[in-house]
Amino acid sequence: MHRFHAPDLNSLVLPPDESHHAVSVLRLGTGDALTVFDGRGREARAQITEAAKDAVRFRILSRHDSPAPAFTLRLVQAIPKGKAMDLILQKTTELGARSIHPILSDRSIVRVDGAEDAAAKAGKWSQTVLEACKQCGQNHLPEVHPPLAVPAFLEAQRAWGGLKIIASLQPEARPLRQLIQEARSAGAYREATLVIGPEGDFTPAEIGAFRGAGYLPASLGPTILRTETAAIFTAGILLYEAQA
Repeated sequence: MHRFHAPDLNSLVLPPDESHHAVSVLRLGTGDALTVFDGRGREARAQITEAAKDAVRFRILSRHDSPAPAFTLRLVQAIPKGKAMDLILQKTTELGARSIHPILSDRSIVRVDGAEDAAAKAGKWSQTVLEACKQCGQNHLPEVHPPLAVPAFLEAQRAWGGLKIIASLQPEARPLRQLIQEARSAGAYREATLVIGPEGDFTPAEIGAFRGAGYLPASLGPTILRTETAAIFTAGILLYEAQA
């Protein structure tokens, strides 16, 4: 059954872009069934009562509430080039990341030209995340934040708790499993923040800044992973371990 996003289920109408997709692309009409979710855990089986291209109206047949995840994973991702960012957004959304924080490193190839460009990129990435939620059945829509430089991000995250790790190739990096076990033993494994660097890794100064903010260097194994592989692999492990 096709899934659509409506921020307010009680409005009984799909937003214009979703309505256009339903009528003009999928050719749905009056009487057809669909699933609607609000991105905050509520989902409904519904039936179309009016199929206009800019406003599909529906009636709710049944409702289902998905409980809020007990574990919070924040992904802090240095923006990679090409389509790698879309892949990271899609797969970490499927896995259950709760928020995504793009950052700009001194070694980042992708650049952001002012606040307007930052907002445009965040809007595009939010749409990618929404499409992933529609595809995988995720009812909690992750929040995608506008990109920040490393110093601005570190200032913004001061109040965050839980396990904070940065994927690292440094010799002093410890195995990820060991860091998870220590956080669990300390009662701190209810939330985690994962930092993934750009192609070429963070600069030594940036790594020092993250470590000064409480981020622990985590080894992901003996090989050098692409940034998208590191993000998906590590997010999957953190979320799997949270279910133990």
